Amino acid sequence: MKYADMAQAQAAVLIAEMEKGHSFLPFLKPGDPALVNGLPYNPTTGKPYRGGNMVMLWIAGMVDGYEDRRWLTYKQAQAIGAQVRKGAKSVPLRYVIFPDKEEGQGVIMSSKPRPFFFNVFNAEQIDGMPAAPSREALAPEQRNAQCEALLRGSGAEIVHGTASPHYAPGSDRIGLPHPERFVSYEAYLATALHELAHWTGHPSRLNRDLSGAFGSLSYAREEMVAETASHILAVELGIGHDVSQHAAYLSMWIKIAQEEPGYLYQAAASAEKVCDFLEIERYRHAPLVVEPEQALAPEALPVPVVRSMPEMGISF
Repeated sequence: MKYADMAQAQAAVLIAEMEKGHSFLPFLKPGDPALVNGLPYNPTTGKPYRGGNMVMLWIAGMVDGYEDRRWLTYKQAQAIGAQVRKGAKSVPLRYVIFPDKEEGQGVIMSSKPRPFFFNVFNAEQIDGMPAAPSREALAPEQRNAQCEALLRGSGAEIVHGTASPHYAPGSDRIGLPHPERFVSYEAYLATALHELAHWTGHPSRLNRDLSGAFGSLSYAREEMVAETASHILAVELGIGHDVSQHAAYLSMWIKIAQEEPGYLYQAAASAEKVCDFLEIERYRHAPLVVEPEQALAPEALPVPVVRSMPEMGISF
């Protein structure tokens, strides 16, 4: 199956779920950090899959009911003494190489990227796989501290005391109600991460289109990016993520999936850029395979300006 055909087929799966009233990310479990799905990753490298590949594996895991987040190639399974079961169906993924070419005294990137395709299997399709490693269980205050450190480290200006959460591109500020107005402190942090994802789209940063009015397709596209990015951030920081609050966007997301099935993967790629820009690696929850990195001391990070005053802006 061609990659475009795969995108079309998986978009159809998402459309069917959204038409049932589920979120754009119906394959993600909301709420408790102990219940949310982590990111699909390769146990050989210990690194999560990225962009469109990540979405491919998220959806495949949902459709087939896999709880294991490990995905690897046939040869990688054999290399560790495991064996893919006969008849197991793989998931096609791709990566793109931008070959360099000489021009004058410098090296520029070729305008013709070369895609390479490979197939992976879930660990539940493979006999002889070792038990999946578990992450270090952090106490709630430790998880929250990691999230707080990322928010401070971003340098974003956060204004507390607003009626609703929003990011205002004109003033380049995030507005949030006071934490006690949320159902939990984790819910407050998850909302802050969502607005921080929008903040990265400012022209001085990742320069995404933030001009769309509520109800427009451009607005829905940006919301899709922010929702995907904030989910990745929340899972990686271990605070959990609730995807049940986006009923207002479902009709627009269905329209995007119908007309632009490839945008599901573009949104994921943009979400990865958000996470890279925010340097999630510095703050993330303990890695799955490599030794946990020493946590950064929150007091060593810059603190954004925080005010308590009403702020008018665009609500996402």
